[in-house]
Amino acid sequence: MKIWAATRDENRIISETVMEFPNARPRTLEEWSAIVGELCRAFDLARPVLLKKHWNDLAVFRRTSFSREDFMEPVSFHKFTVELFPEKKK
Repeated sequence: MKIWAATRDENRIISETVMEFPNARPRTLEEWSAIVGELCRAFDLARPVLLKKHWNDLAVFRRTSFSREDFMEPVSFHKFTVELFPEKKK
């Protein structure tokens, strides 16, 4: 599974990364929390609060975004977005 993550200020991308989690098939909130933690580590960010809304957005739309209010520490951007790449069929 490949995931694209980016920090945004209004509509401008400040920083972005693509990470691959080859054997990951997250099905629970805790499993998603670990993956979001790895993405945040790449940006040197504290992990945001992962709500059921974020989990549902990932499951249904394959993307979610975290606002400033979702972080316990102050951040210098407006949104942190996470999007799953479609998997190639074998």
